Amino acid sequence: MELITACTNRCVKSGQNTSGTESSPNNLQQAQHLSLENVSQFVILLPKIIKTMKAISILSLFAGAILTVSCNSQSDKGSALVFEERVFNMQSASCQTDSLRCAEVKTTYPMAVEGNAEVMQIINDSIMFHLCQSISPFAESPEQVSLNLEEAAATFIGEYQYFISEEPEYEIGWAVETNGKVLYQSAKYITIELSNYSFTGGAHPNSYTTYLNFDAKTGAKVDPVELVSDVKRLMQLAETRFKEAREIPAEANLMDEGFFWDGAFVLPQNIAIVENGLQFYYNPYEVAAYAMGPTEFVVTYEEMGDIWKG
Repeated sequence: MELITACTNRCVKSGQNTSGTESSPNNLQQAQHLSLENVSQFVILLPKIIKTMKAISILSLFAGAILTVSCNSQSDKGSALVFEERVFNMQSASCQTDSLRCAEVKTTYPMAVEGNAEVMQIINDSIMFHLCQSISPFAESPEQVSLNLEEAAATFIGEYQYFISEEPEYEIGWAVETNGKVLYQSAKYITIELSNYSFTGGAHPNSYTTYLNFDAKTGAKVDPVELVSDVKRLMQLAETRFKEAREIPAEANLMDEGFFWDGAFVLPQNIAIVENGLQFYYNPYEVAAYAMGPTEFVVTYEEMGDIWKG
């Protein structure tokens, strides 16, 4: 750039008239001579000027590329939600004096603490609702579930206190425990797992697992089945994996083996998007007796092939 400025200044100065009067023929000839000389110098310097300008352009583009990559990296980092494990426990006052007449609530669960505020709110609200629902075994409808964890736990313990006040000889404790975690997280999806155990008397405790799938960018709930173009094919793959998980011969009838009382194979209520495919989880009582326990397996993305549209 300095080369261009210097040459241009010389060319302008050589042709200008500083006296304010008309130039004489000799002066004109001299000026033409100087102009031609400066033009010749400019022509000689032109390759260097072009080379310098190209270098400046390349440096500008390079700097712009670095800035773009840096901004994109910061944007990608900022868009990912960061989760933190929370712990909440509560027990009845009677636990301090009588372990047989004790009610307690134990929970560990993930909460999004960094990222897009709106997305965090949507996901955290959903986690909290299902968490509170899991410690509200006597709620007859979702509307009866408190969205405040402390209130939900206090209600559970209050119901126990009322029960033992009505049954003074009752010496069986109640308990509900929910453990949650981030099962899978990518740029597209977030999957939360909530595993619940509860005992409120009766022949045996109850346990079940819930999967929550979210769109990582919006926080909206995602149904994995809707991401498959051929549900019939998915069901065929799932039935094959179900039999393998249960060590049932491929040609056997599942109903004869004690599963799917209605005869027809169905997908479970809980399907999780995970790293290598879709994880299926049949809770106790869902398709078989409690004693049969849960059934869990994965249908991989490779197995699904082009029917997976996620």
